[in-house]
Amino acid sequence: MRALALLLLAACAATTLLAQSASEGLPVGNETSGASIFAGKGACQTCHRVQGTGSRLGPDLTDVGLTRTPAQLEESLLDPAAEILPENRFYRVVPRDGTSITGKLLNLDTFQVLMLDPKERLRGFQKSDLREHGFIDGTKMPSYGKTLSRQELADVIAYLATLKGVTAQ
Repeated sequence: MRALALLLLAACAATTLLAQSASEGLPVGNETSGASIFAGKGACQTCHRVQGTGSRLGPDLTDVGLTRTPAQLEESLLDPAAEILPENRFYRVVPRDGTSITGKLLNLDTFQVLMLDPKERLRGFQKSDLREHGFIDGTKMPSYGKTLSRQELADVIAYLATLKGVTAQ
């Protein structure tokens, strides 16, 4: 009985802390500043692509403002491992020589593995030549909770929320 009471007390305390942090919210973001942080300090283009600029290793964010709310964008920046779509999971192969190669899986069939390596080179491997292969748990994307200030985080979210598809030039 006492254990149940302690458990309920802990659950109430956790709910109160979550409600307080959610009610604090982020300041109003500046999308222009967010675009600069995305390309600079955040180093987001190291893995992500927007309107044809950046890397192909991570998800293309050209239309992320259409598919994600600001709250979802904030969660992705603070806890990137919370939700990883299957097509965005990284894959690891170990050939017979023992080297480990990690990248974005493009194709996996009965006989081979086709992937983009970290330098965005197309790599193909015959399964019979591999010691091991499989998906990697978690994500390579860092959490920006300590890297960016609250204002910088709000700015990046404001920028990402404006990304609604390819614009005419």
